[in-house]
Amino acid sequence: MKNKQKKHTADLTQSSQPIQSPAAHEKMHPALAAAIARGEIAKRRMAASDGGAFSCAEVSRLLGITQAAVMHRWRKHRLVGWPAGKVVYFPVWQFCGGRMLAGIEQVLQIFCSHDCWRIMLYFLATRRSLDRQRALDLLLRGETETVITHAKNHMIANEW
Repeated sequence: MKNKQKKHTADLTQSSQPIQSPAAHEKMHPALAAAIARGEIAKRRMAASDGGAFSCAEVSRLLGITQAAVMHRWRKHRLVGWPAGKVVYFPVWQFCGGRMLAGIEQVLQIFCSHDCWRIMLYFLATRRSLDRQRALDLLLRGETETVITHAKNHMIANEW
């Protein structure tokens, strides 16, 4: 699975598909076009972060469930993933030992959001409110309750 995982990471970090067509960028203010370009770079970095991504088929094998069940979990905010065209990728970091990392699903249920990049950012960004740590790192250390409490407070403070 590691070879495929590396392939997905390479595909995600080197993708040249812009969110909008080049023609759309020509019509917009240069500052807006630059901001969109920075957003694309940030998305690619998050996609490649901490191990890259699995395909739906790989997650299906890993969890021992059907691909339809994987997609159902993703749609119901029980798996972190992002669509890229007709394909959905699932970050490797949410899995540990053939299972979901404890706390991921609870946080997803708290946010209940389809904004996949905002969800990814929650787990991957360092936060002052978590002593300059990432929520993901706390989960990896088993500090699940700290992250769940933080997610609840974060949601209220940011009116998610």
